[in-house]
Amino acid sequence: MKNCEWPLRDNEQLLWQGRPAPRCYVFRHWLHALLGTVLFLASSFWLMVGIHLVRTQNQYVWLLAIPVLLVVGSFMIGPGQILLARLRWEQIAYALTDQRLLVRNRLFSRRISSYSRNDFYRFKRKRYGKNLLSLRLFFHNSRPLTLECLEHPELLLSHLVKSQRAR
Repeated sequence: MKNCEWPLRDNEQLLWQGRPAPRCYVFRHWLHALLGTVLFLASSFWLMVGIHLVRTQNQYVWLLAIPVLLVVGSFMIGPGQILLARLRWEQIAYALTDQRLLVRNRLFSRRISSYSRNDFYRFKRKRYGKNLLSLRLFFHNSRPLTLECLEHPELLLSHLVKSQRAR
């Protein structure tokens, strides 16, 4: 894990830090990516046929608009989504302190989001395997937050359960 400098307050203690498991994070939407890739290949073939028709007949250029849009859209749903997730994975890190949950989850920004542990009230789990899960955390006064693809999240879960009991 890359070393991440967390902006800790005075007397704040770091209890846990982690990152998503790379393969789980990158391929968590594999079915969408597979369907998008099939659509990308089909629309690419349609685009090649359309380009050939435009070259040979010098008309109907407007017919290329639909396959071009499909190629771009299906690339973003299929292989583009995998590439973007891989680039984004490098920038994601989570940390839990005795006061807050800190999240660095931006592709082009180094901004760190902070969530008070006093506002935390519950969580939901989504299992991917025996020791691999995503957590959806619920806080008062903010939208739910999902920590994706955590490997061996036992320590984090124990701290979250303690936070729930303390309320």
